[in-house]
Amino acid sequence: MIINNLKLRNFRNYSYLDIELSKKLNIFIGNNAQGKSNLLESIVVLALTKSYLNVKDENLIKDGENVSILEANVNSLNTNKKLFVSFSNSVKKLKINDVEIKKYIDYVSNIKFVLFSPMDITLIKDSPAVRRKYFNIEISQISNNYIKLLQKYNVLLKKRNQFLKSINDISFDNDYFINILDDNFSTLALDITFERKKFIDDINNYIGKIYYELTGDNGLMLVYNNSIPFDEDKELMKNNFIDKLKDNYMRDKLYGMTLNGPHRDDYSIYLDGKDLSLYGSQGQNRSAILALKLSLLDIFKDITNDYPILLLDDIFSELDLDKRNRLIKYIMNDIQTIITTTDLDMIDESLVNNAKVFIVDNGNVNVLEKEGNKHE
Repeated sequence: MIINNLKLRNFRNYSYLDIELSKKLNIFIGNNAQGKSNLLESIVVLALTKSYLNVKDENLIKDGENVSILEANVNSLNTNKKLFVSFSNSVKKLKINDVEIKKYIDYVSNIKFVLFSPMDITLIKDSPAVRRKYFNIEISQISNNYIKLLQKYNVLLKKRNQFLKSINDISFDNDYFINILDDNFSTLALDITFERKKFIDDINNYIGKIYYELTGDNGLMLVYNNSIPFDEDKELMKNNFIDKLKDNYMRDKLYGMTLNGPHRDDYSIYLDGKDLSLYGSQGQNRSAILALKLSLLDIFKDITNDYPILLLDDIFSELDLDKRNRLIKYIMNDIQTIITTTDLDMIDESLVNNAKVFIVDNGNVNVLEKEGNKHE
């Protein structure tokens, strides 16, 4: 997948931007708070229709302006698309090839990406909700069915919680509504669980090998802490989950919420049998997250037959020289890579010489002309 052209209007600190990107390696250099990370954020917004940061849409609009517009021309598997996202007065508009798209689900993930930023280091020790959100985004990029399942599940979860808050002494066995609701709820819960399990299995096909190549250590794996125990008999698994909902019915009613289901699942990363959230050093955690991100490149290629765009937000300052050199080998010609940095000396000279380099200064972006520049 390639972004050929990126246009921004009144986005963050950019009044206007129109740049052509290299199909291979792009480096944006500038001091802090000049807008480098905002460029990467704009690509995520074009992919997901929202920021990966916890900000409202209106906060993406440049101060003093009423509308923000983002556009990109992308190519995937020899198919070109023009993508458009705008925010104005709490109204979001989405377009593909100048045709307005009404439903988020019909637009999302026309740009597939893998983002690695210094903030990702906290993923291992962050809250389960943060990890669920992260993996939901990653799975949604490659499975439109997963997005649909999540939407339907969240609707039923909301209905179930509203019901639990509104009832008095109605028992589970005697209430027709909760029985029908839980039958549908459990079906969606199982489908989501199986999608997640497959994705984690796919990651584990790569993450251990990549971690070994980065560090020389064996035994890294991702663990899915699912609330619904797996069983080869899916119908039995569903019935067991319904029984669990029934057993916990009075407790759910007491708290006014559903305390079991995929919305309570979590993920852990283990190294040699030990949970890195409890026992991992900062260096081990950083390397584990990097291995996770790099494994996604192969998974996206396996499933979609195309590599995603790799976004590296000032991470070279977070890695020692050895890990920087090991990371470089993964920046292949088939992957469009966009790097932000405050210092070109952090990046291998051979990469810089073959990259398109941009200077970012207070929302202004200019190409660095250099002798021997071989970017395409």
